[in-house]
Amino acid sequence: MGKRDKASKSATSLVFPSIYLGPCSAASSISFLTTNSITHVLSVGVKLKNPVDGVVYHYIALEDKTSVWIFEACKEARKFINEALSSRNGTGKILVHCKAGISRSPTIVTEYLMRRHRMSLKAALGQIVRVRPQVVPNTGFLAQLRDLDMELFGCVSLEVAVLPSREQDRLALFEVEEKAVALVAE
Repeated sequence: MGKRDKASKSATSLVFPSIYLGPCSAASSISFLTTNSITHVLSVGVKLKNPVDGVVYHYIALEDKTSVWIFEACKEARKFINEALSSRNGTGKILVHCKAGISRSPTIVTEYLMRRHRMSLKAALGQIVRVRPQVVPNTGFLAQLRDLDMELFGCVSLEVAVLPSREQDRLALFEVEEKAVALVAE
């Protein structure tokens, strides 16, 4: 495994069954894509130069700016993610990436989980942050996801308008959700 492939694999996270998040480098890593049976790659805001044969790629333009409206990109992404996961008789796997896998692609996957799996913002983003702690959607994206939370569920489940800058503080924010779920299950 080359240096580039090792970096791609370690920098990529399985955030939900059959959905991976990561940086741009993972999208052209033959070993990562093959080892994880990735059938589809969704590139968010980053055009790839070296696609891998046998993998279906789709590009969505989305700038990582607080003023950018996310929902058209999210709608297009949901369609592609659904196609990917239902491909190969339901065994398809997808990598969703942006440049670093920190803001744009996690925003897309969070919105997907909220709409498709009826997860609150805190549950969806918490699911992602717990396995990929470097995730920090920009404040404009987070505000739009909070609005979606209100639209879908009638309340805003994430009480902060800005995620903490330190990883340990982000993890602590979502740890409360995990403990609450465990208490309800007991």
